[in-house]
Amino acid sequence: MAARIRFTKTAIPALRLPKKGARSVIYDTEVPKLAIRLTAAGARTFYVVKRDGAGVSWVKLGTFPDMTPEQARNAAGRVLGDFAKGINPATAKRVERDKQTLGEAYEQYRVLHITPRGIKSAAEIHALWERCLGTMPDAPAKKHGRKRAKHPAGKDWANRKLDAIDNAAVRALHAGIGKTHRTMANRVVELLSSIYNRAIEAGYRGGNPTTGIKPYKETKRDRFIQGGELPRFFTALAEDTSADFKHFVLLSLLTGARRNNVLAMRWQDADIKAATWRIPQTKNDEPQVVALVPEAVELLRERKPQHEGFVFPAPSKAGYMTPPKKRWTALLKRADVADLHIHDLRRSLGSWQAISGASLAIIGKSLGHKSADATMIYARLSLDPVRASLNTATSAMLEAAGVKKPGKVVKLRKGAKRAA
Repeated sequence: MAARIRFTKTAIPALRLPKKGARSVIYDTEVPKLAIRLTAAGARTFYVVKRDGAGVSWVKLGTFPDMTPEQARNAAGRVLGDFAKGINPATAKRVERDKQTLGEAYEQYRVLHITPRGIKSAAEIHALWERCLGTMPDAPAKKHGRKRAKHPAGKDWANRKLDAIDNAAVRALHAGIGKTHRTMANRVVELLSSIYNRAIEAGYRGGNPTTGIKPYKETKRDRFIQGGELPRFFTALAEDTSADFKHFVLLSLLTGARRNNVLAMRWQDADIKAATWRIPQTKNDEPQVVALVPEAVELLRERKPQHEGFVFPAPSKAGYMTPPKKRWTALLKRADVADLHIHDLRRSLGSWQAISGASLAIIGKSLGHKSADATMIYARLSLDPVRASLNTATSAMLEAAGVKKPGKVVKLRKGAKRAA
């Protein structure tokens, strides 16, 4: 028969501890289902021990002396009340413990959907997760950069259960990040929505807390190198002491390729004779063949082509040069050029194609755009092609109306009757 005593603050410390590797259980005389389990190390833990069907449930209440005998009796009464209602607290705790956390759902989403399919940039998505939704690792700053930190309004919800994040919390997060970074705030909600949608597909029965959140209006960036800035830009670039940096900037401008693709360029993907460069995987998760202009080919020849390896090798974790942010900032300062990002080099090529009258289809093909929407921005960067088209159309109309001769403008007569 199980040993029983009246649990008191003096009686519990006096109980003999079991031998090493063993445990002993003593029951309370006032609440028969209340027990205390003792270990050889001196731990004393209160439990409710209740038969439930064919098994026995042990519901942990707390440890002595943090929990007093009287508190343990009150807690045991509540647990036994749940049992009387048909609720097994042990099962409920087990269900709660087994619920998926946001961190687990994100990892599942990352492994199954981001990494294999190359959706956008896996590294960019993971950086967004760490900065705004998950745990930011305590890693030292890179050689030429600052230590990464959470966004001031970011959250660490990695250990939160999926059903513990509600719409109000997501709205507050979106608003908080949106005070300083509206585009980032939209991307965070999109990422969170994707995580929940994939979790629902995998069996999660809750809802998506991002439903109904209206994204901030985004203005697509249309900055590119203007004609008046080009001489200063190229002069300042020529003054730089790093050949790698100069070649990187020029290749970015001459190919219109994305920054990371240029940095990770490999010799085995560049065909100097055919003047082509095959990018194995782009942001769109599709390969792209870039036509190399003569200046780009000459630049690659200057770097002494190899059979394989990176065009911009460096002693980094990836094996190639990292984004040259400090040199870029210094370049813009020397060139007296403001508000120009490295990514704007890509947009600059497309913009000058538009100015030269290239069709949107050609521009999209050149830059590897998957959708026409991505190319539409170039339709409004220059009025020159628009003006030329309007001149042609209006001239044709006026000539057809007999008010303008080919190559000569004829003034309209006052009081001329309008065509019916």
